Amino acid sequence: MTFRVSTQFAHERSIEAIAERQTALARAQQELSTGRKLLSPSDDPAAAAQAERARSQLARFDLEKKANDFATNMLGVADGALSSASEVLQYARENMLRAGNASLSAADRALIAKGLRESREELLHVANRRDGTGTYVFGGQGSTTAPFSSTGTVAFQPLAGEQTVGIDGNFSTSLDGRSAFIDLPAGATSKSVFQTLDEAITLLEDGTAASTTVAAGVRDAVAGIDVALDRVQVKRTEVGEQLRALEGRARLIDAGEIETSGFLSGLVDVDFAKSISDVQSNQTALDAAMRTYAQVSRMSLFDYL
Repeated sequence: MTFRVSTQFAHERSIEAIAERQTALARAQQELSTGRKLLSPSDDPAAAAQAERARSQLARFDLEKKANDFATNMLGVADGALSSASEVLQYARENMLRAGNASLSAADRALIAKGLRESREELLHVANRRDGTGTYVFGGQGSTTAPFSSTGTVAFQPLAGEQTVGIDGNFSTSLDGRSAFIDLPAGATSKSVFQTLDEAITLLEDGTAASTTVAAGVRDAVAGIDVALDRVQVKRTEVGEQLRALEGRARLIDAGEIETSGFLSGLVDVDFAKSISDVQSNQTALDAAMRTYAQVSRMSLFDYL
């Protein structure tokens, strides 16, 4: 049996070969220029779906990283404010202990009272410290004005509580000023640290106060300041724990980003060495196909006579 291949068939097959090689070359060149092997979902639907999930995870990591960075900054400011409050209260406590010396004159106690008044104003300034974003460190659930009134009896004006951020809302961006400075236990009731200082200042400025009255007032004031110091220390410990948790969370996010980015790269990024080789091999194959076509195009019946 003899098979005959017509010139027309050879001509068409050569054209098809050229088209195939041109398509393959164009694809290889596009992959090389874009750095992507997954150019459209139709290339590999399963891989495209996995890549989309990976991108969503990376977007989530990015949001969480921004929230963590914000919380870290806010808690850092809060830690500094609590440190300042602790220093002010410690200085006030030392002054109160000095005031308990029975040998002091009324003028001496008045001088200590002046120092306590300065400490009280400095503590109020710390309690109303801004956080650098237009709000306040001890702003509770949020306030556009200073959270503590600065005239008369000091009172906390915003809603008590804290603002938080994070995917699960675990990290504070403001502190509850009411629990930090106002609602402090004093026997069967509660008293603000500012009230404690105001009462001590009034007592020390009273030149007619009996020594027993001064001694009792000093004891009460020192006890009240100690409660305030304990509360500030507890708050600072809580802030420190959150900062440590944020550091750990940041490490987990970084590790997750690296892993997910590597997985995504494996799905969509080209192997440049392979891509260059594909371009070269497809170019060679295209040149060969075009030479074959040229030879077929010149063929006629006279070639066989």
